[in-house]
Amino acid sequence: MSIAANLAHVHERIAVAARRSNRRPDSVRLVAVSKYVDATMARELVKAGCRDLGEARPQALWRKAEELGAADIRWHLIGHLQTNKVRRTLPLISLIHAIDSEKLLDAVNAEAGLLGRRVSVLLEVNVSGEAAKHGFPPGAVGPL
Repeated sequence: MSIAANLAHVHERIAVAARRSNRRPDSVRLVAVSKYVDATMARELVKAGCRDLGEARPQALWRKAEELGAADIRWHLIGHLQTNKVRRTLPLISLIHAIDSEKLLDAVNAEAGLLGRRVSVLLEVNVSGEAAKHGFPPGAVGPL
């Protein structure tokens, strides 16, 4: 099956699930995680109509964004972001999926200010309380 056919099949499944949940299919955004494919495959996804691509590692996102050029892509960083990689990553992304500390949130906010833009983020919450896991404790989210 081609990438375009696979993508169409996924969109059909999303539409069925959305209607079953009394939602409009166009209210669901599909983010194709391209972390296991090269830029050529990612380009095929974009040609097939998928404009939201997710990468787990900033370096991979940088490389693919450069290789794909000015294509109309909304990049999502779905993995951990270190503060020292914020400056290079922020101009490329539309959404950060895992802000896990106030230090990182402050760094993103400061860099976004320098760029004159707002950056959408999702906060990672460590609901299990496990020390080995990243994220804010549930009680810290409200004030943020």
